Amino acid sequence: MRRSTLTALAATAFLGAACAAGSIRPSYAPFEGARVDTVNAGPAAVIQEIVSRVSAERMSPQFSSPAEGYMETQWFDYVDQKSGAYDRNYPDRYILLRFWADSIGPSKSRVTSEADWKRTSDPSVLPRNQEALVPPGHAGYRLLDRVMTEVKQRFGT
Repeated sequence: MRRSTLTALAATAFLGAACAAGSIRPSYAPFEGARVDTVNAGPAAVIQEIVSRVSAERMSPQFSSPAEGYMETQWFDYVDQKSGAYDRNYPDRYILLRFWADSIGPSKSRVTSEADWKRTSDPSVLPRNQEALVPPGHAGYRLLDRVMTEVKQRFGT
């Protein structure tokens, strides 16, 4: 088999394993160092609010499941303010936001969120392993902070 075929097969297997059957929420955990907040609302309400806040920032959801407590955006060019396809020529301009909301009591959720960038576009590296958290102060970090600040203001902490 050609290397490109093997890479495509490996990526397909990884993506298939990343999500449970019929599930949108990935099986992998957030990156170590991801942001963690507590909000006074159930996971479904939190994810619905996050979708609204992310959309207000001109970002488009890629996957969203309030029932599963998960939301992920499309890749977003924060310079041109456009969601969609990732351009390998400008990797430092693109970010992706992910949110996991988990119930920690009646009408209370722990929200874990991350702003990621691609540290490599090497096709031999599995997609999740190509990513890393953006550093504090990065435009993606500030955008994530705005979204989560508004969510916490809406529901309280």
